[in-house]
Amino acid sequence: MSKIRSRRQHRGLLVAFALAWLLLSFASLSTTLQRLDFLWLDALTRLRAQSQLADPSIAIIDIDDYSLNAMARDSGSWPWSRAVHAELINWLNEQGAKAIVFDIWFSEADIFRDDKDEYLAEVLASHNNVYMPMLLQKSLTPQLDRRLANYPALSAIERTAQANPDAKAQLLLPVLSTAEHWRLGLVNFSPDQDGVGRHYDLYRDIEGWRLYSLPAVVARDLGYALPAHTKLRLDWRGRLPPYPRHAYADLFSKVMAGDSDANFQDKVIFIGSTASGLHDMRPTAMSEQYPALYMLAIALDNIKNGQQLRYSPWWQLGYGTVLLLWLFWRVRSSAPLSSTTMQAIAAGGMLLVASVLAIRAGLLIAVVTPLLAVVFLLMSGALMRYLRERDARADALELFGRFLDPNVVEQLARDGLTDASLAARHCEISVLFSDIRGFTTLSEKQPAPVIMSLLNQYFSQQVACIFRQQGTLDKFIGDAIMAFWGAPLADAAHARHAVAAALEMSDELERFVQAQGLQNFDIGIGIHTGPAVVGMLGSAQRYEYTAIGDTVNLASRMEGLTKGVARVLVSQATRDACLAGAHQAGHEAFDFIARGEYKVKGRDEPVVVYEPKRRPT
Repeated sequence: MSKIRSRRQHRGLLVAFALAWLLLSFASLSTTLQRLDFLWLDALTRLRAQSQLADPSIAIIDIDDYSLNAMARDSGSWPWSRAVHAELINWLNEQGAKAIVFDIWFSEADIFRDDKDEYLAEVLASHNNVYMPMLLQKSLTPQLDRRLANYPALSAIERTAQANPDAKAQLLLPVLSTAEHWRLGLVNFSPDQDGVGRHYDLYRDIEGWRLYSLPAVVARDLGYALPAHTKLRLDWRGRLPPYPRHAYADLFSKVMAGDSDANFQDKVIFIGSTASGLHDMRPTAMSEQYPALYMLAIALDNIKNGQQLRYSPWWQLGYGTVLLLWLFWRVRSSAPLSSTTMQAIAAGGMLLVASVLAIRAGLLIAVVTPLLAVVFLLMSGALMRYLRERDARADALELFGRFLDPNVVEQLARDGLTDASLAARHCEISVLFSDIRGFTTLSEKQPAPVIMSLLNQYFSQQVACIFRQQGTLDKFIGDAIMAFWGAPLADAAHARHAVAAALEMSDELERFVQAQGLQNFDIGIGIHTGPAVVGMLGSAQRYEYTAIGDTVNLASRMEGLTKGVARVLVSQATRDACLAGAHQAGHEAFDFIARGEYKVKGRDEPVVVYEPKRRPT
């Protein structure tokens, strides 16, 4: 049974390991697990951002709440006339701007001020450094979408060799000027599965057609090398605003006054909105409401300077698997669970430190999911270990319950009964052998069922006497009984208890013989005290808790000497142990009558034997 339980618990631990590994493996697929990991990773990202320097060649022109209010009197409410932007473009180019990037939609014509649209179109035609956004829309009727091959030739749309000529998409484009004067790029927000933006698309692939993002188009035109992959994991800048920021209204005042400003010489200028009413905020690793305008600028900054954060779920699968395998080995072995727990805590702490150090190099090392997997496996291992120890204790209790008084078993349980309680050990014990006299004659006269019933009653009464004196029933040997005192429960008065049990067994025999009406039915009891080896003995199929050694052999010989001498005989060693105990206790319960010396098989010296008697009270 214990082997079956052990196999079941081993399988349970394997299942726990598999579940922990699956938890680790699915971290990149589960939104919930991703959120847990990125609670830590986003905090590290913000920590790194505080030390990242912004590229000095980038500037921001912000349509903020102040600008909306300040320009309302002269330019009206938003959206302003396109002529306002046209004037700003001309002025910025006069100041030496390298590129002007709008994060403002020009997708609808100003039907009330069409001449202003025409003016902006003329300005766009006269400058080759002005960039505008386009949007890849999610179509409700994809069958009606326009083929990508039919869109105007745009630098943001690249046809690869694998392009499907029938591929379709719905793009929101400007209505200003003509396509030959457009410099466009996608500004689609691309969040992770948890809805938080941490990447910026360099391009999107639609059946072999590449649609480049606005930062990628600007970077390519300015001669910056684009990364080979499709997404850029943003290496954020911690300050807000991350780049020199100018209120649109303040600059437009300079435009109208004809003032110059050297701050824009050779700068890439991003123009967009952070005004609360224009709702151009996105949830990002930096904050729940982060201006999309700043994301554009940071993406260009990262491309220009070859920067990005690096993260892969395969990393955490690798080091997480190593950690789980180590923990599985520790839990499965006999290593103490407390030390395993402390080592697991130390490993988790080292992983946290490694994650903090790695962010300095732009590496994101996830720790939450691996640590959750470790905690799950550790708790499962603790449960398996508890069940194993509980079952081992239950098996030991069941085994001891066969040959110990229930009260003694309870005491063993309170003291912490384990496999060690069954292990072989040397100790001093008192061994009792009892055998029936005249049993052969009785068995020849009575039917077998009657004999078996009679023996069962006799054994029950005799064993009860042994148990009342806290003895351990070793075995039944035919019609004989072997018992001992001093193990598994330590007993300083084991000799005295053994003698008391023998006298009680003798009294019980008298009552049994009278009740059953038996004749020529007697017993002999021999007791010897000395060292022995006590523990589990047997084969894989059957084993028992027993005592072996010369002490056991002599006790058996003592029982044989009782014939014609006395019903109960004890050795000199047992008598001396009882007297020594009586001296310490201050009283003696027995008198010992010398019955002579006898030569026994296996011993050179003769054995002095005594018959114990209860001392009158």
